[in-house]
Amino acid sequence: MSLETYAVAADLYLARGQDVNSSRPAFTGDAFAGVPIPGVQDGGMAIIVAHPCTMRGPEARTRERVLVAAVREHSPIGREAWARGYYGLMPLPELINGNLHVGQFDELGKALSADLTTDKRVACLSEYGVNLLQQRLIWHLTRLEVETFRIQEAFAHTFEEADLLEEWTETLFASGVSPTDAAASFEAFIRVDHGNGRTLQ
Repeated sequence: MSLETYAVAADLYLARGQDVNSSRPAFTGDAFAGVPIPGVQDGGMAIIVAHPCTMRGPEARTRERVLVAAVREHSPIGREAWARGYYGLMPLPELINGNLHVGQFDELGKALSADLTTDKRVACLSEYGVNLLQQRLIWHLTRLEVETFRIQEAFAHTFEEADLLEEWTETLFASGVSPTDAAASFEAFIRVDHGNGRTLQ
């Protein structure tokens, strides 16, 4: 058994700290501070492990609760060790202040989406980071090894949709439209039936 690992910490992140775009929709692999998880923690950090489609209901509105994993600071673990162990953890190297944090798959729960706000978001994973998160979670839950390129094939359209929604929200927000209403209008636009059930989505 050998899972994949990262070459450098930056490979795992789309953005951290002040570089996180507040117009980007909440997405798999986003890490937040100050998140209570019933039965798991009263506060602390958490990372979204839910698929974007399961996070949202009608009009792309985030559901009341979202599946997350607790995030804890951890003593150093060598990069290569992740390929052959620590399967119940997601490595988040240099997440804050250069320190290693880990997502803990044994500490899953549903956090209120109201606690997953942009002002609390500390990082967004890159596409590879999200794929690695899912690879490790799949292995932890099922003992099935799925290569990250297979996950990318299945997930690529959701990355593209998130990028488009980020641009859409940024543009409309500048015109005074709320992010929630921007997401709803984007959802309506891409789901218009162009005949025979064909949509832009």
